Amino acid sequence: MSAASAMMAGPFKRMNRALDRWWMGHKDKHYQIVSTTAILSTAATLWGILFLFILDGTTDPTKAAYVPWSWAGLIFGGLIAFWVLPEFFVYLGHKASLDEILLLDSRPEVLRRRKEAEEAADMLGPRYQAHLVRLYNEMGIKVSSRFRHIAPAGSEASAAVDASAGDADSQDAEDDFAEPWDEIEVKAHGEGMSGFFSDWWNTGNSRLSRELPRATLLREINANRALALASASSAGLLLWNMVFGLAVSEGGGPREYTVDLSMMLAGESSIHATAPHFDGVGLLLAATSLFVLNLTRPVGKARPARATRASKSSKRSQSTEEE
Repeated sequence: MSAASAMMAGPFKRMNRALDRWWMGHKDKHYQIVSTTAILSTAATLWGILFLFILDGTTDPTKAAYVPWSWAGLIFGGLIAFWVLPEFFVYLGHKASLDEILLLDSRPEVLRRRKEAEEAADMLGPRYQAHLVRLYNEMGIKVSSRFRHIAPAGSEASAAVDASAGDADSQDAEDDFAEPWDEIEVKAHGEGMSGFFSDWWNTGNSRLSRELPRATLLREINANRALALASASSAGLLLWNMVFGLAVSEGGGPREYTVDLSMMLAGESSIHATAPHFDGVGLLLAATSLFVLNLTRPVGKARPARATRASKSSKRSQSTEEE
């Protein structure tokens, strides 16, 4: 190794060690960091593709200032997404598995999937481990040695740990973090399509609230209703515009002309086309609206929270008798 290479290797090694220490010091936030990076990098990549190749932003002199940023978003966002997205889907799969296990009421099923649950909790961090430990305590299952130092979620010891970490209001912070399976009031599920839409309309346990557990507003029924209505209306209008048209000709008549959003953003003088007509921006916005609408659906039946200490003790004694 040459002297120049040795001089360059030193700072890079120190930087890698510093990054490793920072990463391991934020183990409880790995999932949030990876998911946020994945979303932002994907959005930057999509914007670069949309602006540069669909909207032809490079040919419009009035949008010349956005061209370097769009190329930067496409290149760097694409590189980051290439490395982060696989890791994001791994975390997402582990979180989905752990969420499913935490909602189980069957002790044999929890024992059968114990290895899967512990691997997921170990990867997701102490907060999720605390929920798994609480499930073990409720089911009368012996806690593994690697999780014995973890206080169950909602316990006084867990709150004390948060307080010692510098949280001035640890109990409120724990409540803010609370997952959708915590203290959920479960209503009876209806049957058929009417029951399906009734559950959807009255849910506070949506798929989106599960994916963004710290966004407590998403667990509000009214907030989920507003998001569902907005996304459904947006998708309906966009699809209707592309298939049947929303605009009329200058002389009046039926609404049979599609408003081309790609041409509108590109600043074209004519932004109408005879329906049906599909443009890139309209399709992208419609797909995004449908995706958000799907995320407002209820996750499924939740396990009722153990409200009293007596019910917990009876559950443990019943589990002991089964052994």
